[in-house]
Amino acid sequence: MEKFDIIYDFGIWEVIQKSWFVFIPLFFYWMAISKLGHNKNEERNLIQNQVWPSENFDNTKAQIIKYVSIIIFVFLIIIETIKICRTYNALRNGLESVEGYVTNFHEMPSSGHDTERFKVRNVEFEFSDFDLTDFGYNNAKSKGGEIDENTYIRIYYYQSKKRNVILKLEKRK
Repeated sequence: MEKFDIIYDFGIWEVIQKSWFVFIPLFFYWMAISKLGHNKNEERNLIQNQVWPSENFDNTKAQIIKYVSIIIFVFLIIIETIKICRTYNALRNGLESVEGYVTNFHEMPSSGHDTERFKVRNVEFEFSDFDLTDFGYNNAKSKGGEIDENTYIRIYYYQSKKRNVILKLEKRK
């Protein structure tokens, strides 16, 4: 019986690694809240000193940033939830699998600007390190990936649009 090392297996860790950017709007929200709190203290001091408060425009900008950040955060959460549901739906419906040697291997350059492509038994696969549209394997050889010409691998995948998304990758020992 052949033994395989698991190189990639979709799970919660992949969701966390590929969804970190969702929290960027919360940083801007926090900054806007901090600015609004800071401006309220300044306004009290300015009013007490009988100086005309000129912070209204800054407050308006902070309010806009606050609400836009919330909207973008909710939008990103919805998009990521759709991706997660699509991936788990593919897992529930069963994945296709293929096993064999890697052929027609085209390595992605370390600078990017291309994709890594290969075939296993005439099933084509293509991915990029910089593509976050799904939760599939996307670790190119130039960035430490395990796939190379004539490597014997087993892949569990689903088809998304026009490409095959790898959710589990095993390499023969």
